[in-house]
Parts: sequence; structure tokens; C-alpha cells
Amino acid sequence: MMRRDRVDHVAVAAMCRTAPGEWQPVGEYNSRQSADGAAGYIRNARINPPAQQSAYAPAGSFEARRTLTEFGARVEARYVGDSNDAARKPAEVAS
Repeated sequence: MMRRDRVDHVAVAAMCRTAPGEWQPVGEYNSRQSADGAAGYIRNARINPPAQQSAYAPAGSFEARRTLTEFGARVEARYVGDSNDAARKPAEVAS
């Protein structure tokens, strides 16, 4: 089994937010199941323990996809925003 570097999900989420709608690499995983777990974590903004906040919050603000590779599966994510996400609301103009 090949050892992989840990994914910096905070950095990935920030990169996605700077380029909404564009797919960004998350990482390559040894198995399809591990990649599916990571993709679910991204889409659902899930984290353990629940007291922490996910870098991908709020849930539904990111999409994730998995592609099988020669060595496992690659995960990519993109920011799609959310109506409840403050980053998507237009700034108010002072008059």
C-alpha cells in the first residue's frame, strides 16, 4: 500500500472559494471507498467531532467528484456557493 500525504482541507476549501465553479484537486486515495468517503465529507460538510466546523461548510456549498486512477481514486472539489453562505451575498453599498 502506498502512503499518501494528508490533505489540507482548509487550504483546498480556500482555493475552491477563490475560483468558484472550477474543479480543484483534493487528493489521490488508495481505494475507491476512501475517495468516496472524502467526497461525502466535502459535499455534506461533515466532520468529527461535531463540535468542530468543516472547511466545506455550509453543507451543499461544495461539489465533489471521484475519478478512478491507476493507483486508486482522485478526488476533486469545486465551490458552488449556497444562499445561506455570507461569501455569496452581494456587499451592501453605503449611500
